Amino acid sequence: MVNLPNYVETKRLLDEIEAVADDLMANEIEMFASLKAKYAEAVDPDPFDVTALNVLLRNVAVRKGYDFDPRRDGGRVIDLPTKD
Repeated sequence: MVNLPNYVETKRLLDEIEAVADDLMANEIEMFASLKAKYAEAVDPDPFDVTALNVLLRNVAVRKGYDFDPRRDGGRVIDLPTKD
């Protein structure tokens, strides 16, 4: 039997992310789409998935405090020095 309160909470998180979808980075969009499809029907939410949704929301909130545009800055790669 599906744990409906947990499923409803997961759907609420998905709806919150849908509202800020324009602020997601490419990898976040991919994860969001995958989780949205996974929870299209009532199933027991995986705790890892719920944590991932919360992290997506937190990342968007953190980026709002910075001059960061996911369309412009999202493809940046950090180049670390390598050992020779």
